[in-house]
Order: sequence, then structure tokens, then C-alpha cells
Amino acid sequence: MYLFGFGSLINIKSAQKSFKRVLKQEDLIPVTAKGVKKVWNSIEFIDFEDKANVNGVFLNLEIDESSSANGVVVKVSDEEFELLKLREKNYSSVIIKKQNIIGYNLDDDVIAFMTTNDSKIAKQGDENCYIPSKYLDLLTQSFKFYDDAFVEKYKEETLKDFPFELKEGSYKFSDPLQNKLAKEGVNESK
Repeated sequence: MYLFGFGSLINIKSAQKSFKRVLKQEDLIPVTAKGVKKVWNSIEFIDFEDKANVNGVFLNLEIDESSSANGVVVKVSDEEFELLKLREKNYSSVIIKKQNIIGYNLDDDVIAFMTTNDSKIAKQGDENCYIPSKYLDLLTQSFKFYDDAFVEKYKEETLKDFPFELKEGSYKFSDPLQNKLAKEGVNESK
């Protein structure tokens, strides 16, 4: 099976934390998915060094037949998918049909993580909601591994007109397991 990554999973270092096998940059295949768009509205409970109990707002996908979103696909085993579900714990698994993936010929449909629980979706005007600047750093640090067209489309879709205030500083996920998987990874040798 394939997984569509559109946020932290476009970053090889971040993606590696969810895999026991060693990932190579070539494992993250740049594609465009039709019928979805990226939105800033997925809430994860996080703590900043100077402020606890914050609604961290992260990238999400939203069904929109007239849109498309770029990201990467990576082939995953059943075991890898189960580990990824722990890391992406507040997301639901949705299927993107292989014919809706542009840029790579797939032999199977693609799974994507999308927040669908309304209580975990930030809305304009919600208080105590911040986009962590360090998360943006994680996204932009990956750009050197992709071509200019991918980067420009990603910036256009993702890195402008933020619906929530950006917050500087280090953060951790309030859920200890989620934090371990996102920050340290699945390999105990790290």
C-alpha cells in the first residue's frame, strides 16, 4: 500500500521516525493528488515551553473535487502503517484512488491521513489555536530535496494566508506516545 504525505512526512528526517527500515529520499515520491486540498485546521494538543495546553494547528486534507494537493507517496507495509497510525492518532484513514495521483504510476490506491472529527478541527475565531513555527521549519527544511516546481506549488498551497497565529518556540505533543513517535521515532537506538 502507499501513503500520501503532505505535511511532516515530506521531510525525510521526520518521516524516518515512523519507520524501522532506513528510508532514502527516493522512497518519498513527489506527486499531486486530485480531489483534495491542504488546509490549516487539524488540532493536536501541544505544550510550548512558555505556554501549556495549546491547540496546535497542523496541516490537514479536505475533500475538494476542484482542487489538488502536492506531497509525496511512500510504499508502506501493514506494520509501518500501524506505527504511522499511532503517530497520526487524530487523523482518519481515507483512500485516494490511484487514478487521482499524478506524477507516478501506482499499482494500488493511496491512503492519506485526514482529520474528520469535528472536535479536532480548528475554526476561524477559535481561541488558543497556534500554528507552531517549528512545524513550518520542518516543512521548509525538506525543500532542498525537491524540484522548483514542487516547492513553488507547495508554498502556494500551504505557506501563505495562515488562518491562525504562528507561535515561535519548541513544542511537544501532550500525548506521551505521540510525542515519542514524532520527536524520537520508533527505533530505540536513536
